[in-house]
Amino acid sequence: MNALTDLTVIDLTTQIPGPYCSMLLADLGATVIKVEPPGGDPLRAFPPMFASVNRGKRSIGIDLKTERGRTILMKLAAGADILLEGFRPGVAARLGADYETSRTANPSIIVCSISGFGQDGPYRDRPGHDINYLALGGLLGLADRPAGKPVVPPVLISDFVSGLYAAVAVLAALAYRQATGHGQWIDLSMTESVTALIAPEVARAFASGRVPDHPLLSGLPHYDVFETADGRFLTIGIVYEDHFWGRLCDALGLAEWRELTTIERTRRTDEIRTRLQQIIRTRSRDEWDRLLCEADVPCGPVYRLDELPADPQLSHRRVFRDLASPDGTISRQVALPFRCSTMAVDLAGPPPGLSEQGRIILQELGYTQTEIEELEQGRIVMGEDNGFPLSRE
Repeated sequence: MNALTDLTVIDLTTQIPGPYCSMLLADLGATVIKVEPPGGDPLRAFPPMFASVNRGKRSIGIDLKTERGRTILMKLAAGADILLEGFRPGVAARLGADYETSRTANPSIIVCSISGFGQDGPYRDRPGHDINYLALGGLLGLADRPAGKPVVPPVLISDFVSGLYAAVAVLAALAYRQATGHGQWIDLSMTESVTALIAPEVARAFASGRVPDHPLLSGLPHYDVFETADGRFLTIGIVYEDHFWGRLCDALGLAEWRELTTIERTRRTDEIRTRLQQIIRTRSRDEWDRLLCEADVPCGPVYRLDELPADPQLSHRRVFRDLASPDGTISRQVALPFRCSTMAVDLAGPPPGLSEQGRIILQELGYTQTEIEELEQGRIVMGEDNGFPLSRE
């Protein structure tokens, strides 16, 4: 059985952080009702990205700027366990989606507010996106080029880590509610989520009394990315382990360096790294991966995205799944990265169309067909009469 089968989540968030959190909960069995603004989640303009964080949800489009729209939301909140919102501080209160308003409909509800900087402090109203939170949270400043320009990461780190922390927070709040009967308001900062990721570097700087010249592992000559003969790249991941270093030296014919200690290797970083790069350029990426794996050396090829599905480990673990939507579109999904012995963990289903379950959700709340049609005609709820698709269930 699924762990969260009896859980209902109302998700007012758009883009990535909140939707990623609610998708994780959906995969664990929760019923997620995605409440979208008029026009839908802006991420719908990028269908593959939208599908990647919205599988297994139900959708209803509601204009929360109207009193009747807010009434529908409170009826949803009355039967929900969790409400996720990602507005700027103060906006949720104006829309009737804040904790104080929600708890009048459901005293035990858990509301998680995800914002760039948190609900208080001098930056609470400051706008931002992923790159800004990475900068202010300290991650971009870790670049290993004291005089160079920090590099923008290839993924939206603060967006996804905020979604992960939000999932942890709401599950903790559920356990707390089970023990005490009390609901909860969770104030989650995306910037602080970034800083939490670099906690070891923060601790290292504090202990030394100065900002390190480079990230912890980047000063090691054998923890790096090396170009291969075919223009591809290979990673070698030896930290302090003398036994891995010895095996690498045996595989590369570097007997004269085999007995160097970690400290000695660090002192000769540039020399050793240059020599390793010269040797690695003599064979192809896949040849080195095979040879070093046989030598039991931590290594790995740098894959392009189109190479991932063919990797034997990822294939064996069924990491990639294709989901078919009712309209016939196929989305490539990435499964949750854990398996359980008896608890069901699987993809919850395809992403919903905009307001696809709108009428059904309203019927479940007790609205009559006449009332539903009136709400659609008044553009309170997205529906057939105002240019949005309706469920045919």
